[in-house]
Amino acid sequence: MARQVIGTGLNALLQKNTTSTTVAADDKRIILARVAEIHPSPFQPRRIFKQEQIDELAASIRERGLVQPLVVRRVNGRLELIAGERRLRAVASLGHKEVKVVVLEATDQEVAEITLIENLQREDLSPLEEAKQYRLLKTRFHMKQEIIAQHVGKSRVVVANTMRLLDLCPAVRTLLESEKITVGHAKVLLQLHDEGQQEAAANRVVQRSLTVRQTEKLIRNLLNGTQEDASVRAKSESRDKTHYDNICRQLSKSLSTRVAITPKGKRNGIIEISFAGQTELTRLLEIFGITARL
Repeated sequence: MARQVIGTGLNALLQKNTTSTTVAADDKRIILARVAEIHPSPFQPRRIFKQEQIDELAASIRERGLVQPLVVRRVNGRLELIAGERRLRAVASLGHKEVKVVVLEATDQEVAEITLIENLQREDLSPLEEAKQYRLLKTRFHMKQEIIAQHVGKSRVVVANTMRLLDLCPAVRTLLESEKITVGHAKVLLQLHDEGQQEAAANRVVQRSLTVRQTEKLIRNLLNGTQEDASVRAKSESRDKTHYDNICRQLSKSLSTRVAITPKGKRNGIIEISFAGQTELTRLLEIFGITARL
């Protein structure tokens, strides 16, 4: 079961597939595979690979060879990568046609969890990549946050807060991914639920190089301002209603019939004058200086 290998990462998966804690050089699972036929894992959480790191690794492989083989599994007759995507990219950049791989048996859940743990141990993942992998484990494999936290060695609160980063609007997620704002900034910005307001606040953080504490103050002011604006609007609407009610009473008294005013926006509206029968309509028209045969 996947749960048996989680917490110790790839080593546990190797132990699951062999009686030794390491894979011997003559192990039948080590084969030469064509680089072009190795497919990336759909469960790889990393989406950004820095080219300078690939180049450094390629230089090391050129000098010393590939010390550690790639780890793959067979899926529908093809080889799918479990671990070693940077090594695969480095080997490909050198023009190598073949590469040593270890072929293991692993379920989708095992691969998803192991790739997450391996990347977390190397601190290779961005906050959003980590959050997406947590969400994958939760939605696809129906893992509760408490279980995910146990498997990756973090608290449930850390996992939950990391997943909340996915609630950021797209523009703010881009700022976080490009490291223009920090996770601390992002968590504060999550207090703003309106996307436009959240994006505007994030841009102000970047433009003014605000610290997290300064960002907290900015968000407090925005939230308080929103509440004050709502209060002002409510008071204004209340004053307008009182004003219109007074006008309706005066008109109703002057015309001896019911008059209603319905506001439409700030400056427009509709006045309704009620009448009962042709005689009353004629009377009202005469008040306005209109003579008409009905």
